[in-house]
Amino acid sequence: MTTQVAPIVVHCVPVWEYALALHVARQDSERIAAMTSDPSEMPDDARYYMTDDFRSGFGVAADGSLIGLFSLVKGRGEALMLDAVTHKGAAKLDCFDGFLPDYYKQFGFVETERVPNWTPGEPDVVFMALR
Repeated sequence: MTTQVAPIVVHCVPVWEYALALHVARQDSERIAAMTSDPSEMPDDARYYMTDDFRSGFGVAADGSLIGLFSLVKGRGEALMLDAVTHKGAAKLDCFDGFLPDYYKQFGFVETERVPNWTPGEPDVVFMALR
């Protein structure tokens, strides 16, 4: 049995709008704070997408890297990933080891490289790309 995922509607927004929403999400959720980069590190030349309620979003860098995917609404992650990959051109990503690499494998990503975290004792950084 295949589970259907309802499509999600996201709109392209300026980097400052996305960065503000990500900043709020990182303050509201320790998990989001631990798994996303600081909003000040988001590249200006990426395309950023947000839901109408500004509680979920992601970016796609010029090189096709998925960046800063987050959601304060439980259950939106799968729809955001599918939209990023199938409609917005996301083809690679990096993440911290833990649950994320296995999660991203569901969408066709495979590990291409792994490097130790620059902070001793923290999870490795895992680089992934679509097969």
